[in-house]
Amino acid sequence: MPASLGLSKDSSLTSWLDWQEKLHSKEIDLGLERVRGVYQDLSKLGSANKIFTISVAGTNGKGSCVALLESILLAAGYSVGCYTTPHILSYNERVRVNGEAVPDSDLVTSFELINHVRKETSLSYFEFGTLAALEIFKQKQVDVQILEVGLGGRLDAVNIVDADAALVSSIDIDHIDWLGDDRSQIAVEKAGIFRAKQKAVCGDMNCPDSLVDVARSLKTDLLMAGVDYSVQVGDKNWLLASDKFLAFAGEYPLPSLKGEHQIHNAAAVINLLAHTNSLLPVTKADIVKGLGAANLAGRLQLINGSPTVLIDVAHNPQAARVLAHHISNELEFDNIYAVFSVLNDKELGGVITPLADIVKRWYIAPVESVRSQSLENISKTIADHSLARCFKFKSIYEAFDQARTDADKNDLIVCFGSFLVVEACLGGL
Repeated sequence: MPASLGLSKDSSLTSWLDWQEKLHSKEIDLGLERVRGVYQDLSKLGSANKIFTISVAGTNGKGSCVALLESILLAAGYSVGCYTTPHILSYNERVRVNGEAVPDSDLVTSFELINHVRKETSLSYFEFGTLAALEIFKQKQVDVQILEVGLGGRLDAVNIVDADAALVSSIDIDHIDWLGDDRSQIAVEKAGIFRAKQKAVCGDMNCPDSLVDVARSLKTDLLMAGVDYSVQVGDKNWLLASDKFLAFAGEYPLPSLKGEHQIHNAAAVINLLAHTNSLLPVTKADIVKGLGAANLAGRLQLINGSPTVLIDVAHNPQAARVLAHHISNELEFDNIYAVFSVLNDKELGGVITPLADIVKRWYIAPVESVRSQSLENISKTIADHSLARCFKFKSIYEAFDQARTDADKNDLIVCFGSFLVVEACLGGL
């Protein structure tokens, strides 16, 4: 186990993060025993007010649901802490208080405390970050903390907290190496964030029976999309139908987050807030204001220019289908050029196929990760599914730069496949 090499609260955030990346033997190490022990020791240091906790899991949409929850609760006047992963441009994005990324000093101070308390316990990069977020929220005395699950749910570090409410946004195939390729079993992993008699919502219109079975066994008070509520989408607004929460049913404006799928995310969020309203009161006016103010980078983010660039973190089949639908139905350009890469635990063919018929040229490169998919596999899979030309580059920066050179003003460059692709392309603008 690497020593902390004299790191302190005066050390830079970069130094701490570099050390954390080498601290643990595995980049991803699912399990709660180590991180829970350190969390319990941290909890003994001083008293803290009870923070209302919302845990959010899901294959896709969980980041959007966190952003919508945050925006609505801020509109309602609450002090809100948000923990989300991964970040796009800055590590600080992972920990927000009242809509603002926390400064380096808050993170470093928390890292020093955690390092002192953990003694000989080895922690992964993600576990260190999770504990730091929880410690910062405790120090800031936020009213509500919204915690985004990193991977799965049951064994994710976020699940050391017994949340007051839980939201599962969607369930599909992703992270095959850790969660497998069986949707029913993946649903069980997501349902691991449920607690006994807790308020919960599943926003997936095709919620697997396995998730319902977990909720039933725990007597979790679960609401399901398509069963307990439904939506009707219009051109300028949408309708939420719910017999259970009539005060929150009715017409809403379209969310500021783009894409029809965001309406379904908004519906899940509204139902969760209606479900917990006796504990965490909000009004319909708060919800309307929050829906219009929510902001989240890298989700159907259109950057106008010559050419126009569409940035999206889609990295699994379900998200790729949403991206392709948005391009085909909401946008109008002469040619589509794709800047693409993906990690090696993704269903490569399933991510490429939805866009195979609309992309004219593919610009591929490895992402900066030991888990990057090989260019040979990416190019072969593209060739198996598309007649479009494919160009290989050493980096996403180079791929993006060439795509911008080749594209005309009426063309669209879509950058997708990984958060790391989005990071590189946004950094190249």
